Amino acid sequence: MLSRLIVASYKILLEVSMWLILIGTFITGWAMKGFGAAIVSLVAAFVFCVVFFGAFLLLVDIQTSVRAIETGKNSRTTPSGN
Repeated sequence: MLSRLIVASYKILLEVSMWLILIGTFITGWAMKGFGAAIVSLVAAFVFCVVFFGAFLLLVDIQTSVRAIETGKNSRTTPSGN
């Protein structure tokens, strides 16, 4: 039960982490050097998030696709009673 809850909330945890990283780097860049640094740090953080979190989000997407295939396969193999 707990393991399913962890797997179900994994994508949400990744998205929240990415948003916090982006917001944090924007605010830090703004506080350090102004608007230009905020934009540069935001772009750098976005690239970091794509490289680091992209693989994990891809795994979540693959897992969702496999579940959809399994659900479709199970619904076709169950007898309809006719």
